[in-house]
Amino acid sequence: MTRVGFLFALAYRSSIVMTCVTLVAQVFLLRMIWTAVYGSRAEAAGLTLEALLAYLTLANLQSFATQTLVSRVIHHRIRSGTVFFDLARPIGYLRQMAAFQAGNTAGSLLLLAPVVPVVLLVGSITAPVNGPGYVVTLVLGYVIAVQLALLISLLGFWMLEIGAVSLLYQLVSQFFAGTMVPLAFFPGFLGTLAEVLPFKYMGYVPAAIYVGHISDISGPLLVELAWVAGLWALLALAWSRTHRRVVIQGG
Repeated sequence: MTRVGFLFALAYRSSIVMTCVTLVAQVFLLRMIWTAVYGSRAEAAGLTLEALLAYLTLANLQSFATQTLVSRVIHHRIRSGTVFFDLARPIGYLRQMAAFQAGNTAGSLLLLAPVVPVVLLVGSITAPVNGPGYVVTLVLGYVIAVQLALLISLLGFWMLEIGAVSLLYQLVSQFFAGTMVPLAFFPGFLGTLAEVLPFKYMGYVPAAIYVGHISDISGPLLVELAWVAGLWALLALAWSRTHRRVVIQGG
């Protein structure tokens, strides 16, 4: 399944190319906007302009590199009835889909690699303040992203059509991951909500550790591990209920 996911990414190279173009444009526009917002100020919310631009560049690279495709694949296979073949395999369904997503991410990273220098050129980058902490929290954040994508996907067995739910999830997760605006700028209720949701570990926390905005990683790391364990338990519970609701459609 990992190999299938990897080859799936390579099969749709034109989509990856357009994704890369979008990424470059997004990082460039964010740089222009935030440079204008800062003006002559040395820093805001504890971030210098240089650190903010490095943060935004990293956060958007992370978002594009670790985006999940598994929800769309599961949705299509449920609607077409081909999910029957997935369920008939001796390997557990969730393990299959997680392996597929891992392979697809590896393929996407391979195709994304050549455009990274362009992104860094139009954006900004600094030396990591805490490189190992950044890598560990980023990997755990990716695991959380895949777990959440699988949870959303399981709704397809109940609702059959999850296009609108997936779109809402994408908008909410990207906003609270801090890819456009760092969570340090979130006011009042939005800031409190962002703190309790898991999305910040998919973008804000790793990038903030990289630029030194978060210096003590022990707290975020423990919370990330708790989210991974909690989401794993929730997935197991959800699947134990969901597989009883399977309705095979199609021919």
